[in-house]
Amino acid sequence: MSFTQEMKAFAAQAGADLVGVAPVARYAGAPELFHPQRLLPQTKCVVCIAIRHLHGVLVPQNDRVELYPYQMFGYGWLSNIRLNMVAFEVARFLEDRGYLSCPYPSFHQGDNARLSLRHTAVVAGLATLGWNNLAITPKYGTKQRFVAVLTSAELEPDPMIEDDPCDRCMACANACPVGAIPRDEEIAYEIAGHPVRVAKLDKKKCNDCHLGKGGWFENQYPPFVTFTVAGHCGRCLINCPKGTYAPA
Repeated sequence: MSFTQEMKAFAAQAGADLVGVAPVARYAGAPELFHPQRLLPQTKCVVCIAIRHLHGVLVPQNDRVELYPYQMFGYGWLSNIRLNMVAFEVARFLEDRGYLSCPYPSFHQGDNARLSLRHTAVVAGLATLGWNNLAITPKYGTKQRFVAVLTSAELEPDPMIEDDPCDRCMACANACPVGAIPRDEEIAYEIAGHPVRVAKLDKKKCNDCHLGKGGWFENQYPPFVTFTVAGHCGRCLINCPKGTYAPA
């Protein structure tokens, strides 16, 4: 077993469902402020880790029957505790073997993250970006969250995914309650030489929906009820049909 395989096996034992490795060279086109070496100059590789969503907590969220299972196990516990603990253990595994390592947290308040975990999932060979701007993995589709570990270890890189699983079915656009995902406006760019085409997301509409403003529900409910109808929306994630993992 190679050192990279040993690291991945350890991550899986710690709770990771997916693990990919990106050499820092794949970040060559990233803005300086968002480059991994801005955070840890010694970075040679970035380890991307994913933990899948429990599909059962997505059902009441999509139907707006009860939000707290998703808020707790899709956001709070999964993003703030579980993912970060796995990243911490992987970073400690690497540092115990002599490699400087920095776990990068899975959640940031607002739009101030200095490392894009979606793009890291792409360059680490775990995912591609769908029309909804979310990372889509072959197994779990959009239904996972990510965390990363920056390390000075020279690990074996994973190949990037060549095929684009997103067929522009527009399930995400159809599910968006505020029309934040257009059907015919796109942004095109490249990630490590791989072409990307995603919707030109209206971030203000998306954020206003998250806060309970600007949708069909506005002025129809008291503020608390409005928040429960809109808050932690997730419909673009929940309604994407991609992925082979589908417990019934």
